[in-house]
Amino acid sequence: MKATAATIFSTVLLIAVFIGGSLQESRAIVIKSYQYGDITMQSSGADSESGTVIFRHWTHRDKYTCRLCHVDLEFSQIAGETDIVEEDNQAGRYCGACHNGKEAFTIKSCTNCHAKDAAHLVQTKRAAKKAFYAFQKTMPRAKYGNKIDWMKAEEEGLIQLKDQLPGISMGREDFITNQRDEPLEPSLSGLPNIIFSHSKHVAWNGCGMCHPEPFKLKNGTTEINMQAIIDGNLCGRCHRTVAFQVNDCSLCHSKPVSM
Repeated sequence: MKATAATIFSTVLLIAVFIGGSLQESRAIVIKSYQYGDITMQSSGADSESGTVIFRHWTHRDKYTCRLCHVDLEFSQIAGETDIVEEDNQAGRYCGACHNGKEAFTIKSCTNCHAKDAAHLVQTKRAAKKAFYAFQKTMPRAKYGNKIDWMKAEEEGLIQLKDQLPGISMGREDFITNQRDEPLEPSLSGLPNIIFSHSKHVAWNGCGMCHPEPFKLKNGTTEINMQAIIDGNLCGRCHRTVAFQVNDCSLCHSKPVSM
């Protein structure tokens, strides 16, 4: 399937459209909070909106960890790389691992995900928008992205994250003991120091989503710079499309500058 993903560049947002592995940039636009994290997938060979699927991260992020989908279910973190086909779903892989009528609604009803036509696509977008804003009102607020503070919601028990699926998950890494904060020096003088929280990332990602790629295990051996992040590498894999945006500088540069 072909996919599109919202991508942040500098202080504005550009839409990056992945078609056949190539990246095409379109005009700069602002992504609405209800659209942030949406992935649009078009059925192969379709010549209209018929068959279009819009995957909304927010409807899954309040229920499951990132690790469950991107490690256990093998969804790529890069839009367009997973190559989902209906045969896989029917066999209980990818979407079909949950959409079996037990964990979530069954894939037997195609129009739960696939648009019948352009009018149906518009209808589902409107319904999703309304549902998002109703959900957003129940969550702690944030400045950017979909303007939900997911970390605070998890800490306060407003959402409970499922991290395993019977018959699929092999269990969490029992050896995870690194819950410490990692101080990182910014390359530009005058900026507050960066405090990287292992505990926040372990809760959602485990270890395997970050190590050994894109971050090497030994501290200081991975060169990190803001341009690489803005380009969608390193932290930018998540913090430009789904996790809080890199626009929210103070969430990372959180330690006051020493006077």
